[in-house]
Amino acid sequence: MRRNIYLRLLCSIVALTIAVLAIQAVMLLATTRIIERTWKERVFDDYVATLSQTFNENGTMTFADMLYILVDSAPDRISGLLIRDEVGDISISIGASSRGDFIPQPRGGGQLLDIYNASSVAIPKAFSVSVNTTEDYVTESVDPPEYRLELSSRNVGGTLVVDSISIRETGLSGKEEIKIPSVIQNNDIAGSIVLYNNGNIYGYVDILVFDIDVYGPTEMLLRDMGANIVIFLPIAVIISLVAGYFISKRNVRMIREIRRSLRELALGNYKVKVDKSLVSYDDFEVIAESIEALGDDLDRHRMSRKEWLKNISHDLNTPVTSMNLLLSGAEDGVFPVNDALIKKVKSENDILAERIASVAFYSNLLSYKPNMREIDIYDLIASALTDDDCIVNASFGTVAVCADFELMKRAFKEILDNAREYGKKGEKILIGVKKEDGDAIISFKNIGHLPSPRPQFFEPWARGDESRHQGGSGLGLPIVHQIMEIHHGSVKIDEQGDFVVVELRVKCL
Repeated sequence: MRRNIYLRLLCSIVALTIAVLAIQAVMLLATTRIIERTWKERVFDDYVATLSQTFNENGTMTFADMLYILVDSAPDRISGLLIRDEVGDISISIGASSRGDFIPQPRGGGQLLDIYNASSVAIPKAFSVSVNTTEDYVTESVDPPEYRLELSSRNVGGTLVVDSISIRETGLSGKEEIKIPSVIQNNDIAGSIVLYNNGNIYGYVDILVFDIDVYGPTEMLLRDMGANIVIFLPIAVIISLVAGYFISKRNVRMIREIRRSLRELALGNYKVKVDKSLVSYDDFEVIAESIEALGDDLDRHRMSRKEWLKNISHDLNTPVTSMNLLLSGAEDGVFPVNDALIKKVKSENDILAERIASVAFYSNLLSYKPNMREIDIYDLIASALTDDDCIVNASFGTVAVCADFELMKRAFKEILDNAREYGKKGEKILIGVKKEDGDAIISFKNIGHLPSPRPQFFEPWARGDESRHQGGSGLGLPIVHQIMEIHHGSVKIDEQGDFVVVELRVKCL
């Protein structure tokens, strides 16, 4: 059993650690995918912004210089360029694919390649134009974001001179079928720049960007992050195992101590004490305190039951003994058989019958079905009064409640009988009625004092005064308590100065 508890706690801690690591790994992968989706677009936008600034700074230039700037302005995150002519055929292939594969130069090349090769400016070192030719093309459907590059040019002595350049974003132009070298995939193209010369399409420049896991610095960063996770995983598991061992061991000791205490209670040892040195967590401390309180209650109930059995046996046996003495005396001729003897025997029999009836009545209350109806509190009080020893505070015209008339009447009579028996002789019992928070509160006050320590007045085996010598079942206040439980109300007894106050609370209509 101990092993099972330990293994459950340990496995729970390890599983929680692994779950946290798994969530972190999933979040890292998800973040990486999001970055991958936006990576190429940002590189493309940054490249266009650099182009625009460079063109603005240079002013008038030749068309060959403009092509050179297109290539030379590309940052190291751009892997290559595809320069297409006005009909969409590739004229120039520069650099590599997004995965770093070298792009072959297409056959032919057309006017754009002639202009590029005729440039007196050296080819940028970042790229190289392929000297190989290829006929290995595939047709791909592409839909990259586009920018429109507007040129205003003129022919000066056989050379195109660009007077002004402007770039503006056009967004997505829709899917387009183009032929590209087989080493390039459609998602390699991060964006396209459409060249317009004097209002007419002159060509296209497709921008290829390194994949995020191929680009040098980023690749190194991702690789290091992955390596850290791989290295940290076994360390985290080892730490969780060690921490889980000590935590589980501590918890098992707590559970073992609580289990021992509960077993003591089950065996009838109600004086149980929980070793607080083994119970350090708040929840376990509350459980330990509850176990000790339960043990105290059970022990008190056991002692109270024993006391009640002794008292009720004495109280029931007293009238029986008295009747036996009277009858035996009459039989032996000690007492004359007359009306006085018969009256005395009848009195003892009535006491016995009353006490037995109280026990039977309390037992029946546990399964009693009340006859609930609307009644007035003052009618109840009037029906319960038999003597003129009470003063009623009738400050309200009507206080209506839904109750069983006979049960509530019995509760009032039990309280009044208790007040007469224990209160100061000759003093009036004060009965008050008030409303509070939708409840009717009926209070009974008599001069007197509660015993110390106070017994459990509403337990069926408790006596309000252990020193008394009169008979009684000790069921008066327990009957009241049970009747109020049936009515979903409450009863409490307290001492206020020189008065003992019993207060009933029930819902008003």
